[in-house]
Amino acid sequence: MAIDGFLRQLLDEREQKVSIIENLASVAADEGRDLHETDLSTIQNYKARIAAVDKQIESVSGDLELADSVRNRVRSLDPSVIAKDFTYRNAGEYLWDAFHLRDDNNALVRWQKFHRAAEHIGYDQSNTIPTAGGFNGLVVAPVVGAVLNPRPSGRPLFSALGVNPMVSGSFMRPRIVDPNFDTGVAPQGQEKSELVSKAWDILSDPVQGTVVGGYINISLLAESLIPSAYDMIVAQMNRRLEAYTERAAVTEMARTTATIPLAADADSAAVTQAFGDASTLVFENTGMLPTWAAMGAKGWGALIGKSDLAGRPMIPPVGPVNAWGQSGGNNEFFTGLAGLRFVVTPGITDKDIYVGNSFGLEVYEKQLPVLQAVEPSVFGRQLSVQSIVAFYRPVTAEAGPSNTPPAQNNGVVKIDWA
Repeated sequence: MAIDGFLRQLLDEREQKVSIIENLASVAADEGRDLHETDLSTIQNYKARIAAVDKQIESVSGDLELADSVRNRVRSLDPSVIAKDFTYRNAGEYLWDAFHLRDDNNALVRWQKFHRAAEHIGYDQSNTIPTAGGFNGLVVAPVVGAVLNPRPSGRPLFSALGVNPMVSGSFMRPRIVDPNFDTGVAPQGQEKSELVSKAWDILSDPVQGTVVGGYINISLLAESLIPSAYDMIVAQMNRRLEAYTERAAVTEMARTTATIPLAADADSAAVTQAFGDASTLVFENTGMLPTWAAMGAKGWGALIGKSDLAGRPMIPPVGPVNAWGQSGGNNEFFTGLAGLRFVVTPGITDKDIYVGNSFGLEVYEKQLPVLQAVEPSVFGRQLSVQSIVAFYRPVTAEAGPSNTPPAQNNGVVKIDWA
């Protein structure tokens, strides 16, 4: 079918010429200007060539239907050409032509004419059925709202403990060692008799700081094109640093050996007793009342779900009567519970709850400035965030003779909720 090949060649050439004319007009419209002289010359030459191609198509095919198809395609450019509509009378005729496109020129012509209109314009060209155009060049997807970040921010446990300034990378923490504390004062036996006299020592424990941080490389192109890119990156790096140091504080706190067991299915009475036992042990170990209780989301959720024997919630949201405390709003987990400040931290991932005071764990930190260096060879910037962190757990029981337990640091008591 040499004629079919020639017709296809002519039709393809014609489509290319029309497409170029449309593109020239579209660019001029987008830029709000008239056509350049070179544009006008190109359009005139292509229109002349299109007219010549149309004559060849009509002469070679000798088919009125094809001539009508040509007129339908050029009617927008030449109003003098009158279009003639074409439709299949039934689905059978359509299918017959579909199966005879290769061996029947008339079927090919009718098929091409029918599908001439099946070119589409969509909102997104890539998501529109072929053959299609779209408004992709005009569509700009806006960014709506703030950038979402599911990772936690802040350090609840650090805030509850209170961060002490760290003036050097390592230091000594002094403490009094008084094995004669209970016998250092006694009644005078007789008047003018000698009073009891017992000495004590002041020792120092070494505290070693650790540098914690991370770095990342940034493309300066991203900084230049995306507003606040640098600030967003630094903020995310600092959030990573906060999360790590919060987990490190939890790890240090969990080293305590003072534990109160609590069964997984413990009722409200058992939970209450566990808090009472933990508070008692904190006072016995430190000589001070507990002031806070730290837990993770699982421990907090378990407490919220507890009810007393009368079916009343132990921590009601409003109007607590004979309750431990009241669950709060405005992003507060609890407004109070058994006289303790409750701290819910993402650093604790199980149901365990820790009870303590300012003597149980000390936190030291020296926040270092953001370090950065421009890398011209890769058009980038390298930056790092870091801080020096140290933890100290004061001794609550001194080491005795070889047959007695070693020194203990049990200012924090863990409620081991199975």
